[in-house]
Amino acid sequence: MSRALFWTTLKLSQWAIAAWAVLLILYGMLILLLYPVIQESSGAVLDDYLRTLPEAMLNAMGMTQEVLDKILVEGGFTISGFLGTEYLAWWPVMAGIYAFMFGSGAVAREVERGTMELLLSHPISRAQVVTSKFLAFLSIAGLLVSASVAGIALGVLLIDESLDMVRVFLVTLQGGMAVVAIAAYSMLISCITLDPRKAMALAGGVMAIQYIVSLLGPLLDSFAWVQKLSLFYYYRPMEIIVRGNLSISSVLVYLGVTAVCFAAALVVFQRRKAVV
Repeated sequence: MSRALFWTTLKLSQWAIAAWAVLLILYGMLILLLYPVIQESSGAVLDDYLRTLPEAMLNAMGMTQEVLDKILVEGGFTISGFLGTEYLAWWPVMAGIYAFMFGSGAVAREVERGTMELLLSHPISRAQVVTSKFLAFLSIAGLLVSASVAGIALGVLLIDESLDMVRVFLVTLQGGMAVVAIAAYSMLISCITLDPRKAMALAGGVMAIQYIVSLLGPLLDSFAWVQKLSLFYYYRPMEIIVRGNLSISSVLVYLGVTAVCFAAALVVFQRRKAVV
C-alpha cells in the first residue's frame, strides 16, 4: 500500500464522505423522531396490515412470522422493529450507491484523467494503486457505519427510549460488509473497463439487479434459489435486531466475494498492457 495515495484518496473524497455521513446521521435521527408520532397515529393500522401479508411477502421484506411477532406489540411496532423496517433494512442500499460510485471510478477515473500515468511514473506499483484505493474505501465504510450508529444513538436519546445499541452496531456491521463487497466488485469492473462511465453503469446495474432479485426471489417458488446470488439476500437486519445473532454464513459470503473480487482486480489491472 502507498500511504501517500491512501491519504490523498481520502482527502479527495472528504466532501463526499462528509455528505454521506451527515445524510445517514440525519436520516437515522429523523426515523427515530418519527417513531412516537407514527406509533400513536397509525401503529395499529400497520400491525393489522403486516399480519395479513402472506409468508412469501414477509420473506421478501426480510422477515418471518416469528420475527413479526417480536417486533409488533399491541398498538404497533417496537422501537427496534420500526428502526429495522424503516431504516436498517435500507442501509446497504443507501450506502451501496456510494460504494459502487467510488469503486467504479477508483481506477478508471484516474485513467480517464491521465493521472494514472503520473502515478505509475513514481515508485508505486499497480498492485499498490488498487490496494491503496480499496483500503481507503474500507476506512470510509467504517466511518459510515460509525456515523449511522451515532445518528441512531442521538435519536434514541432525543425520544427518551431504550434500544440495544450492540445489536444496532451488528446490523450496520453486516451492512458495512455488504457495502465493501459492492465496492470490491465495482473496483474489479473499473479495472476491466478502464472507463468510469461504463464501469458505473455496469456496477450500478449489477447492484440494482441484485436488489430486485432479493425482493422477488421469495415470490417465485421455482426460482427462489436465484435470490441466493444476491448480496442483499444475506443481509438480515431483522434477525439481528430481534435475536442478536449475526449469521456466520453472511460474514463468509461477504468476505469471500470481497476477497475474490479484490484479488481479481489486482490480477486484471496488473496484466493490462496500457492504462492511457
